[in-house]
Amino acid sequence: MVIGEKLGAELFHDYLMRFGFHEKTGIDLPGEAVGIMYSADKIGPVELATMAFGQSLTITPLQLVTAAATVINGGYRVTPHIGMRLLDANGYVTQEFAPPVGEQILPTEVSDSMRFVLESVVSVGTGQRTYIAGYRVGAKTATSQKLPRGSGRYISSIMAFAPADEPAVVALVLVDEPKGAYYGGQVTGPIMQILLENVLPYLGVTPIYVTEAEQDGAPVIVPDIRGMEKKEALRILEESELEHDITGSGDSILDQFPIPGEVVNRGERILLRVK
Repeated sequence: MVIGEKLGAELFHDYLMRFGFHEKTGIDLPGEAVGIMYSADKIGPVELATMAFGQSLTITPLQLVTAAATVINGGYRVTPHIGMRLLDANGYVTQEFAPPVGEQILPTEVSDSMRFVLESVVSVGTGQRTYIAGYRVGAKTATSQKLPRGSGRYISSIMAFAPADEPAVVALVLVDEPKGAYYGGQVTGPIMQILLENVLPYLGVTPIYVTEAEQDGAPVIVPDIRGMEKKEALRILEESELEHDITGSGDSILDQFPIPGEVVNRGERILLRVK
């Protein structure tokens, strides 16, 4: 809500349009739908506030995952397609499908920052059940109310991508009206974890700590610095030859990723949350 207010209705609506929520994605399948949202002149303070946290507008799952790809790929619009390449009867590639790169609607540095922020969702946030040892995963969880409000019906979802520093895959999992627990991270996080555990090796993306540690011959065990004063924690990381990134403000380490005891390469970047 605060960010929506800072952007203002006109700029907020402009970005909805630039992300393509008002039009079809262009996927090569029939019957695609489009989103439903207010026109710019109909967005007042209440509409802006509710739209800022995901209500008062509708988009399709395909539009959502396409927008997510834009956020993490450097800020470029993408057109989803069913096929990547055409093979002959012997398994040889006869044609590659390479859709053109679309308009850049986010600065590269904003995309870089978003990948870091979304990786922290898995390391210290609501997406921790999507964590996969050896892989850097970014995610955003969601818990959506279904109308009428107060009915107790929800849609639980998670968008995730990996590797977080150079994404090879982005995926979306939705569960309609889960029974019992309904928070996005609780319901869909484990499903996404299983999905990525199978997809990443299929794409040839191997765990970082295995391949590079074998090549360098210099793995290290991540120390447990949770609860330490920041100065002492950074000294320990330096002695272990580990780099770091910090989120939050304060002098005490609240959480860390990778988790203590994980085997990583020297020079690996440890994400720290301070308070």
